[in-house]
Amino acid sequence: MNIQLSPLAAAKLKLILMEENTEHPLAVRVIPLTSGCSTPSFAIELTEVRPEFETQAVEDIVFAWLPQEAAWMDGLVIDLNRENGKFSIYHPNPPFMSDCQLDMK
Repeated sequence: MNIQLSPLAAAKLKLILMEENTEHPLAVRVIPLTSGCSTPSFAIELTEVRPEFETQAVEDIVFAWLPQEAAWMDGLVIDLNRENGKFSIYHPNPPFMSDCQLDMK
C-alpha cells in the first residue's frame, strides 16, 4: 500500500490525534466519496480500529480502511495547504473512473 503523506500533513494529523482524549488509540480513515462525472473526492475522519479494517502506519500515523476501499488507498496523496490549513487529499490515478458523458444540450 502506497500512501503519500507530506511532512506538513503528517505533523497536523499527529497534532489532531494527540489532542483526542480517548481510551483507545485512533486511526485516520480516508473515505472515498462518489464522484459522479467529476474527479473523486475524499472525506477524512478519526476512528477506532475495528476488526474489519485493514491498516497501515505511515509516519507513525495509523491509516484504516475497509477491504473494498483498498484500491483507493494505494497511491493516495495527502498534503496540507499552508494558507488555509485544510487537507488536500487526492488520487493521481483513480482506480475507478466513470465513463460518464455529460449531456450539454
